[in-house]
Amino acid sequence: MRRATPLESVVEEVPNIVTWELFTDGASSSDGSGAGLNLIGPDGEEHTYALRFEFPTSNIKAEYEALLSGLRMAEKMGIKYLKVSVDSQLVANQMNGTFEARDPAMQNYLALAEEMANKFERFSITQVPRSLNKKADALSKLASSVFSHFAKDVWVEVLSQKSANVVQKRSIHE
Repeated sequence: MRRATPLESVVEEVPNIVTWELFTDGASSSDGSGAGLNLIGPDGEEHTYALRFEFPTSNIKAEYEALLSGLRMAEKMGIKYLKVSVDSQLVANQMNGTFEARDPAMQNYLALAEEMANKFERFSITQVPRSLNKKADALSKLASSVFSHFAKDVWVEVLSQKSANVVQKRSIHE
C-alpha cells in the first residue's frame, strides 16, 4: 500500500491543487448506529450526510463504516485530492501505520479503507479533537438515535429570517 503523504506538504508543492476535506464520525448505541459525513470543497461548498446503519455494529466499526462511506462518496464525485479528518485515534493511526489491526474484523476494515484510499491521487488522514469534528459528530448522533418515530426521509430546512420579523403597529379605535 502507498503510505499516506501529509497533504499539507503536497499543497505547498502544488499551489493550485484542488483539495477536498472530509470529516467523518461513527456512533453506536443501544438505539442504533450511524455515521455523519461532512465533505467540504475547495470553494467552501459543503455536503453533509447522516447515515443510519440497519445492522448491529460497535463504535469502532461505525467509525470505519463512516470513513468508507465518505471515501465512496468522494470517489463517485471524482475527487482526486482528499484530506480526511476523523476523531478516532485508532482509525487514524491504523490507517497511517502507527497502530496495528489485530482483530480479524479490524484487519478487514483497514484493508478495505487502504484500498479505497489508494484510489485517490493524494490522500491523508489525521485524527482531530472531537471539538473540530462537531458537524460529523452531530450527524452521527442523529443517525444513531431512535428512528422509529421518524419518516424515512428527514429534511432539514434552514430559515434565514424569523417568521414574525415585522412588528405590526395596531391602532386602538375608541
